[in-house]
Amino acid sequence: MSQAAVEQVLGRMIPDEKFRLLATKSLEAACLQEGYQLFPAELRLLSGLDLHCVAEFACRLDPRLCRARTTSGQ
Repeated sequence: MSQAAVEQVLGRMIPDEKFRLLATKSLEAACLQEGYQLFPAELRLLSGLDLHCVAEFACRLDPRLCRARTTSGQ
């Protein structure tokens, strides 16, 4: 398992709402689209995360730590 890749995906999920929404639909597709190379076991473990909880945590962050949100859904 690649701890660095897992940490990169987790680090991206928290401040990046667009990536989080993509991951909600398909974590594997989101990772492939963004160039993250995870092993199947890593994908299974990350897929087990409650992304609602991740989103709630992200909402509590100072907005300066998050990627800019777009109103057009992009």
